[in-house]
Amino acid sequence: MISRLTLLLLCLPAGGCFFSERSLPLDPRDRVSVTPPAVAPLTTRQWLAAVEPQLAKLRPPHPKKPMLTDEMVRPDGKPADMVAAYNIRVGNLESLVWNFWGLAYSAQAVSSRDVTGPPPPWAGFEDVWVPVHPGLEYSARLGWARDTAGTIRDADCIVIMAGIRGDNNVMRVRDLSMALRACGFHVLAVEVRGTGGTDRRFPNCEYTWGTLETEDLMVVADWLQAKPHVKRTGMIAYSWGANQCLLAAWAEGRPDDNVGIPPRLLPYITRPPRPRRRYEAGMIGFSPVLRFEELMDVMETEQPVLMHPAISGLQTTIRSRMIQKKYANPRGSVHELLKYIGIGYPQDAFDGLEYVRIMPYKTLKVHERVAPIRVPVLLVHAADDMIAPAQDVADFLARSPNPNVAAIMLPTGGHIGFGPYAPAWYYNLILNFFDPQIGAAACANPKQPPVARATK
Repeated sequence: MISRLTLLLLCLPAGGCFFSERSLPLDPRDRVSVTPPAVAPLTTRQWLAAVEPQLAKLRPPHPKKPMLTDEMVRPDGKPADMVAAYNIRVGNLESLVWNFWGLAYSAQAVSSRDVTGPPPPWAGFEDVWVPVHPGLEYSARLGWARDTAGTIRDADCIVIMAGIRGDNNVMRVRDLSMALRACGFHVLAVEVRGTGGTDRRFPNCEYTWGTLETEDLMVVADWLQAKPHVKRTGMIAYSWGANQCLLAAWAEGRPDDNVGIPPRLLPYITRPPRPRRRYEAGMIGFSPVLRFEELMDVMETEQPVLMHPAISGLQTTIRSRMIQKKYANPRGSVHELLKYIGIGYPQDAFDGLEYVRIMPYKTLKVHERVAPIRVPVLLVHAADDMIAPAQDVADFLARSPNPNVAAIMLPTGGHIGFGPYAPAWYYNLILNFFDPQIGAAACANPKQPPVARATK
């Protein structure tokens, strides 16, 4: 019998690739539609509360039940104790003994092809360049949904972003992109600054960890929405990309007073005109790293792979980037990497961290990022996440009463490992969330009451 260690090592990265590729069975025939209440409008939190019981049967049995938004916040407004609720062994989440499946699901979810070159072609997709700013375009894969006659149909377009340093070689991006297109959505899988084809063509436009990319994503939405067959845009993002998803939701709804932008940074934040709303179809963030600065502090010390496989893997990613860019003193430290990512003035890294900060960190300033959000936002997390503690999600929700922002905490799934853990549930949650008739955005519009679709 294969040992647990051997099985996990078969999933762990080796030089940026994986020994085996795991393509998720995302088939349109597996689609299961839900029936939300025939009452509109519904907030995103109400929509999730109505839909989750109908999708629960698609997950493998587990002794612990998932928790929804309101369950993660006590009646007195304080966060629930997630450690106690799920019996989380805080110091053992990277242990193969205590959190084997969380680690295994996570490892499978980050499977990718050769990260040094462009991905192989995807059937039904074309390579495109999205003009973001003068001297910068984003590399992307665009798939148009078509009717039975092969004509491009009018539909929403979902923007997909991988996690930290991720590009379109990541298998889950390819699998989900193809599945969404097959189910009638247009899809744009985008490679932001410093990743994939964007990095190869514009090597001097380094990734700024969301500082400049947040407004870039507004331009991406405008570019899509100017096309004749795109009704609305939506977004799916993972890990650090989920943080960027939250920032983009804030940027979409923030007022023009520029509150929340450090004054020294303001001249570098180019806010594009708003011809229409962006990401109205909704946004899903899987496994956001809400207290990322605490994770950065942990990464200051090199971690052994057998003791801390997840943190060590992140450090390998950062170190590899520094080596690739020929930065001095390459190591697995985000703080060290940030020294070489200049926006244009002294202390820009300090201001950039303030801009992307979502949760309090030590005594440093944190700005309100949730109240202005006006599009449906869904966060999906796991209690056994070894990168982003589950307690952070409850703490975040307790600070954020905006009913447009909902969350679900699963008992397992590790870090972004929901596809490997429960592929049918993962697939159908996404499809129903974005459904133009019964999805969260549709139910939030009183002029468009939910219409039940035929279930499988």
